[in-house]
Amino acid sequence: MSAADPSAPRPKAQPPTPSELDTATNRAQVEAAVRLRGTTAVKGAPQRYVGLVTRLLGFVVDVLLINLVAAFSWAVVALTMSALNVPDSVDTAIVGIMGVLYLIWAGGYFVAFWSGTGQTPGARALEFRVVDAEDGKPIKVGRAVARLAGMVLGAIPFFAGYILGLFNERCRCLLDVFGDTVVIDAPVYTVADRRRLAREASTSQYTPRHSAAEQRIKSDDAGSL
Repeated sequence: MSAADPSAPRPKAQPPTPSELDTATNRAQVEAAVRLRGTTAVKGAPQRYVGLVTRLLGFVVDVLLINLVAAFSWAVVALTMSALNVPDSVDTAIVGIMGVLYLIWAGGYFVAFWSGTGQTPGARALEFRVVDAEDGKPIKVGRAVARLAGMVLGAIPFFAGYILGLFNERCRCLLDVFGDTVVIDAPVYTVADRRRLAREASTSQYTPRHSAAEQRIKSDDAGSL
């Protein structure tokens, strides 16, 4: 057999099919949009659920903040009471009131953050967020209160309600069942990161209302004018 002629024209590589282009382009668009906007903002994007250890560390941070504020408040009240020489009966009543206020403060802390941004300071430090289990949006106050009740009941008995999170793929504990929530990753980006990711997202022309094929047709039509 004779060797192939090196001067002979090589066969042209076959261009990718429209379905292959759609798949690759959509994947790049979703990845850029997820990095920029978070998984909850991109329909169909995979969620990354947070495990019990990370959630526990975030809870420890929250408890430290709650008790720090409570200790400072109690110190101010104690100094005021000692300066005014209040009677023992009044002293006992004030201690009871402070105990009730502590419970309100601790419960309101979680409810306010869960129904606001979905992130307590501890959750923000550990980079995770509480969201609706169905659509990934922030929950309302009523659901946050139900989640708080689940958090308390989950510790009875022997934290069995939290061990439940070890036996399902979304790491949902009893408080998540009560509030119909999940806990997902929520990475915090610097300003430089956001600018870079914004450029990537704009380059990929991420528009979730149209397919990649429709975007390619529009760009081809614009180039032909």
